[in-house]
Amino acid sequence: MRKTTIAACLLLLPAAGAFSQKADTIPVPVDSGYLNVEGGRLYYETAGAGDYIVLLHDGLLHRVVWDGQFFELAKHYRVVRYDRRGYGKSSVPQAPFSNVGDLNQLFTQLKIDEAVVFGMSSGGRLAIDFTLKYPDKVNGLVLVGAVVSGYGYSTHFNTRGGRLKSHSEISEPSRFIRYFGWEDPYEISPDNIEAKKAFMKLLEANPGNFNEALDNFASPPDRPAVKSLSEIKVPTLVLVGENDIPDVHAHSGVIEAGIPNARREIVPRAGHLIPFEQPEAFNAVVFRFLNSLDFISILNSQGVSAAVQYFHKKREVDPGYTPFEENQMNALGYASLQQGRIEEAIELFTLNTIAFPESANTFDSLGEAYLTAGNKELAIKNYEKSLELNPQNQNAADQLKKLRGN
Repeated sequence: MRKTTIAACLLLLPAAGAFSQKADTIPVPVDSGYLNVEGGRLYYETAGAGDYIVLLHDGLLHRVVWDGQFFELAKHYRVVRYDRRGYGKSSVPQAPFSNVGDLNQLFTQLKIDEAVVFGMSSGGRLAIDFTLKYPDKVNGLVLVGAVVSGYGYSTHFNTRGGRLKSHSEISEPSRFIRYFGWEDPYEISPDNIEAKKAFMKLLEANPGNFNEALDNFASPPDRPAVKSLSEIKVPTLVLVGENDIPDVHAHSGVIEAGIPNARREIVPRAGHLIPFEQPEAFNAVVFRFLNSLDFISILNSQGVSAAVQYFHKKREVDPGYTPFEENQMNALGYASLQQGRIEEAIELFTLNTIAFPESANTFDSLGEAYLTAGNKELAIKNYEKSLELNPQNQNAADQLKKLRGN
């Protein structure tokens, strides 16, 4: 049993839907093997065809925690998952090593030029550290219950809200598994009983993952990531469970604020292990994100006008193409408006009215942007449209009254 501190326990726990979908029932061919790395070797599996997705597991289980996503994603992408050193079938470290370096070896030896990287819990921390060191190799991030290196933890986190007074309470393996698998209210929401049962079985079946050598030999990243998040320019989805521990919510907020245009979503009825507890909801939001990658990438790298142009070209081919959600675009528009980029805000709000033409809110926001720009005529036009769609919109009614002088 690894001598894990209480502070590290959350980082060691998985976040995947292995109980919801068994590998032997999925008709997707899987290639597997070992990669030689300095001082050891890594076991990996890959399936599917297309653009690459790399899945990084948490710190307690190994690649199997992605069973609920691996095969679904492989229907559309080339998906790779592997066991980090000391986990699953990979070798136990005997000397200092770098998880970032190992991940880079995976990319190099499997000839992956670039990939969308999924990381959960401590795997999310690794995904961020890797992206900062090798930015050209990552074209998107999905961070699930993730934490960021260089950002601390509260006493509440260390004691699990006062439920644990010291590490000695869970130093015995069966007690550790019982507490985090069944008793802890944050890892899995208390009402997700089937997920708890499945999680317990996975913990009990993989005792080899509890290895003290990882704590002794895993080296920290070159620099704490928390102060460098703004360097990450790729589309980023941050997911956190409604009932996850407050510190993870704090970390997710820091990540969202630090990475330009990152989008954070709170998943209802989930704790820390979102894909494990709510695999269908998780997969749905992830596929929406993946379908929006090109648009978001252009928005981040080339700006609003280029993204708008791309949107219209895609709409010519697919009239239903909508690579963003209404509230997401609305938030971006207001961020531009508050920063004095009025023309940019108008472009974003206009795009929202095209994508969601039945929403009174989109026209209300566009009306506000035109009002800020001093264009009374177009402000009136959009407030009228908003009021037409929602006669109860008091803001639009009040603004029209002022603009008309009555």
